[in-house]
Amino acid sequence: MAAPRAVSFFRLGCGWLLLSVLAACILLIINGLVIRNVFVATAATMPELFEDRRLSQAIVFLGPVLLLVVQFWAYDVAVDWLWPTRHRTK
Repeated sequence: MAAPRAVSFFRLGCGWLLLSVLAACILLIINGLVIRNVFVATAATMPELFEDRRLSQAIVFLGPVLLLVVQFWAYDVAVDWLWPTRHRTK
């Protein structure tokens, strides 16, 4: 049987939580800038419906959050694909 690998600090408890929160905050800032710039750049070509202030604010607010969910999902899929779990044999 193979010896268990040492687990890094950033994969346990508080370390993992702090790293996840820090990554989420940084990604939300970047995503907010990207969504806002795309929205402003394409505002002239969008239909009249997007001129409503409430709808534009909802897009600028929810866009980064939805993008963050997609980014965490893609990270999870990449980790599962690149480092598959080892099944123990008894």
